[in-house]
Amino acid sequence: MYEATGIILAGGGGTRLNGVDKARLVLGEGELIAGTVELLRGLFAEVMIVHNGRRRYGFAGVREVADEQEGCGPLMGLYCGLQASRFDLNLVMGCDMPWVRGAVVRLLLEAAGDNDVTVPVVNGYLEPLLAVYHRRVGPVVKKYLDKNYRKLIVFYDEVKVQKITEARLREADAELRSFVNINTPEDLKAAKTANDESRCITGTKKLRNQNPDVHSRRVIPEVLREQAEQVTNQ
Repeated sequence: MYEATGIILAGGGGTRLNGVDKARLVLGEGELIAGTVELLRGLFAEVMIVHNGRRRYGFAGVREVADEQEGCGPLMGLYCGLQASRFDLNLVMGCDMPWVRGAVVRLLLEAAGDNDVTVPVVNGYLEPLLAVYHRRVGPVVKKYLDKNYRKLIVFYDEVKVQKITEARLREADAELRSFVNINTPEDLKAAKTANDESRCITGTKKLRNQNPDVHSRRVIPEVLREQAEQVTNQ
């Protein structure tokens, strides 16, 4: 059990899923949020869900914190989570990542040291929604919120960042399943198919961000889609 906080960001609008709460999506035998809470409960002294204030999840022993202002993106969720956290070290993750492995979480926490941010790098891209943040970055985050920024990595140049290489990540998760997330109905369908068929992910493909000011990306489950097509065509 780590003397740290596991923070789940669940404040997004789910716009590409017709406005549904992604945390409530069902994969396998339960909702995504339930599986994430179960994972973090086994690792952290404190578990927290940051949401938009209109949602309630009701897990025993799990703190719920509302964004100070809705519609400000994950940067607001990070700030509010850090402000409410009891601990210096905080693992921050999205609510739409069904296969995060405990070994990856442990790797990030144990590599954190005195860094402000400990962030994975996959296919050359940062993964800021499965990363460790020190509570002291809160004031820097607030500065960028006040300037109407929303992206998590916008403040990275002003703090001490440690990047965890893909080679190290693969030691904890050989197929990088931990970095698959669900953004669209197609993602969900493919994830359900892969989950039902118990098929392995053999890799990930990167999505180049269309915004030149943003240099991070969320792993798109392209391989899951390919697997779904294979099953359909059998």
